[in-house]
Amino acid sequence: MDINDIAAKAAAKIDAARDAKVDAVKTAAASSVELLEAAQLLAFAEQKYAKDYQAALRADWTESDLRGFGLDAPTRKAGGRPRGAKTTRQAKPSHEAAREKE
Repeated sequence: MDINDIAAKAAAKIDAARDAKVDAVKTAAASSVELLEAAQLLAFAEQKYAKDYQAALRADWTESDLRGFGLDAPTRKAGGRPRGAKTTRQAKPSHEAAREKE
């Protein structure tokens, strides 16, 4: 055997192994993208269901009624404007307010 033939066979073997590794990463990356897209679709569907479920409650259906129809309460809350924190401001004593004006 020729040294060049041996080197060529070794290179071919290394190339085949590298190609298999690259293909494995490509496949995993494609699955990762599919998973991310599915998660986004699921999140959208859950949010829509939560809003629609709340609309049914506002239409005077009870949770018991909806359960009777086979509709479970949503696992996520409907989106919307966040409620402000319920904090109260404490007034400064009058002598501190007077000092700040000086």
